[in-house]
Amino acid sequence: MATLGNISSRPVIAVAIAMIYVMSCLNACSFKQDTMAQFKALPSEGWSKDMPIRFTPEYADSSLTYDLQLTIRHNNSYQFSNLSLAVDMVDSVKVIHRKDVDFVLSDSYGNWQGSGFGALYQASIIIATGIKPSDVNSIVVWQTMAGCDVVKDVIDIGITVAPSKN
Repeated sequence: MATLGNISSRPVIAVAIAMIYVMSCLNACSFKQDTMAQFKALPSEGWSKDMPIRFTPEYADSSLTYDLQLTIRHNNSYQFSNLSLAVDMVDSVKVIHRKDVDFVLSDSYGNWQGSGFGALYQASIIIATGIKPSDVNSIVVWQTMAGCDVVKDVIDIGITVAPSKN
């Protein structure tokens, strides 16, 4: 009979990831029909500085303006208190706007911010408001952590596109 001391952490992490995925799916059901969320898993070996993550936003109605939110999911082993990113908003040809984003993931005492339970946490930040669908065709996210070519323990990254509240 196995004791808790003999249980591998991998199955526990896999169960936690599956639970967060199911909760995200249920949460997605509560979105308005014109809200779109998209997530991309990052490699288990880490997110390299030279590996851009590209999203193609989907807009439900071209006559509306939209807000863009960036979401990061990381595990309990993430070794930094923040995550520095560069977010490029691209029209059909070129970058029209670059935003530097500094996600604060833990407080000065090491307590994780955002939501989550167990070994997984999620944090979100609005990166743009009032975007016209004709202006932004893709979003490219780069990790820009100083002195760190590869960031480990970031599980996935996502964007949410929702009609502007204004």
